[in-house]
Amino acid sequence: MDIKSLEVFKAVATEQSITKAAEKLNYVQSNVTARIQRLEQELGVPLLYRYHKKISLTPAGRELLPYVNKLLYDFEEAIEAVKLSSTPRGTLHIGAIESTASTRLPIIFTQYHKKFPQVELSLYMAPTVDQVSAILNYKVDGALVDGPILHPEIMEYPVLEESLVLITSYSPKPFQVESILHEPLLSSFAHCIYLGRWQQWLEGNGYAPMKVMEYGTLEGVLKCVENGLGVTVLPKSMVESRVQGRLTCHPLPEPHRTVPTVFIRRRDSYMTSALSRFMELMGITNVGSATASLLKESR
Repeated sequence: MDIKSLEVFKAVATEQSITKAAEKLNYVQSNVTARIQRLEQELGVPLLYRYHKKISLTPAGRELLPYVNKLLYDFEEAIEAVKLSSTPRGTLHIGAIESTASTRLPIIFTQYHKKFPQVELSLYMAPTVDQVSAILNYKVDGALVDGPILHPEIMEYPVLEESLVLITSYSPKPFQVESILHEPLLSSFAHCIYLGRWQQWLEGNGYAPMKVMEYGTLEGVLKCVENGLGVTVLPKSMVESRVQGRLTCHPLPEPHRTVPTVFIRRRDSYMTSALSRFMELMGITNVGSATASLLKESR
């Protein structure tokens, strides 16, 4: 068993295709197949189900994948650790929730790329629960998520606070909560912490929770609200440039209005120079117990 075989297994598991994995790794397909077969022989168990030119992981393959992710992660860290140069290089995988990825990260990524062009940046955008899983399984180096996380294997650093608003279609009439209670509460993903804050306020004030409807994408949610189908709750930073008289933003009452955004990483992960510089660019100056804020220009 060698690193190359583990890299091949990870690529096949990710792409769910021998052909796509070969293209991604710039290998011939027979080489990928041979390495997977050799790995299966060494372990004594099948790792893949093969059917109709598609593949999926067997239970043994699913069990192996997190360990492979960690081994490859540790290998990359080891290479980074022994490099003589402190200049950031290599790859840096950053995760972020949609609100932060769309409003805060563009300027951070742009400035980072200009300063450290030898680093290959990638972004994984997903809800907080998926970002935490990605951190724990060594799939990303760090992530910006809704906090607090309070996980023993994760270090988190305060970055900023988002201000939440209830978004309704535009109306010249004074807003009344009772006028929207029969409408769906729209979300672009499940387990949305923003909608949870609004539901908590409703419960605390004697109202029944609103029915939640998932609608795929943020753009789709806002279009529905604009056309009078439902309401939603989002950080003000995500919508303030899109309102333009078609939507109305109502600040959530305190203490439900603000949601902290934190930067997280695995407690046992090696602090590469690439990650360290990224955190510094966000304003995180103490990686042990930091208090930070994003660049003022990104507000």
